[in-house]
Amino acid sequence: MPVVIRRLLTLAFAALAAASGCGPSVQSIYEGSVRFEHCYRLDLEQDVATSHRQACWTSWLDRYTYGQSRDRLEYARRRVRAFATGDADRPVLRVGQAQAEDSRQFYLVVPAPTSVHASPPPIATRTHTVAEVPKTAPADSAKTSEKPAPADECSTACKASFSSCNQACDPAAPSAACKSCDPDYKKCMQRCFE
Repeated sequence: MPVVIRRLLTLAFAALAAASGCGPSVQSIYEGSVRFEHCYRLDLEQDVATSHRQACWTSWLDRYTYGQSRDRLEYARRRVRAFATGDADRPVLRVGQAQAEDSRQFYLVVPAPTSVHASPPPIATRTHTVAEVPKTAPADSAKTSEKPAPADECSTACKASFSSCNQACDPAAPSAACKSCDPDYKKCMQRCFE
C-alpha cells in the first residue's frame, strides 16, 4: 500500500477514535452522582462541621461536575455561596409534610391521555379556586372592627357620577356625551387612588 493511503487510513481511525470518546462516561457520571449525594447527606447531618460541608461542595464543583445536570450545579454553587457569606444553616428536608396544592396542580387538573397518539397535555394549566369564606361574627362585633376600604368615599362619588351620566343615555343611539362617561369614570377613580 502506498504511504499516502496508509496515512489517510491512520487519520481516519484517529478521528473515529476521538469521536467515539467524546462525552461523559458512565463511570464519571456515577462518581459525580455519588459524590453529590454524599455532600447532600453531610448537609443534612447535624454533627458535621461547616468546614467539612463547605470542603465537600467545593471539591464537588472542582472535580465532579462533568456530565451532571444544571440543577445540581446550581444547588452546589448556592451552597458554596452560602458558606462564603457565613450562612451555615443546614437545608430543611420536609418529609411527610403536605405539599402545597399549587405545586402538584398540573397532575391534578389535566386528565390522563386516552390514546398514545393524542397530543401532550398543556403544562400551563392552572385553576384558581376560591377558598371558603369564613363565617362572620355577630353584627355588633363586625361594626367595631370593620375598617373602610381606601378611597371608599371617593369611589362611591365616582360611581354616583357615572350612574347619573349614563341615565340620560339611550343604549340604541349613544351620543358623544354618553361616550365620555367611561373615560370620566376612569379618571375619577385614578384621582381617588393618587
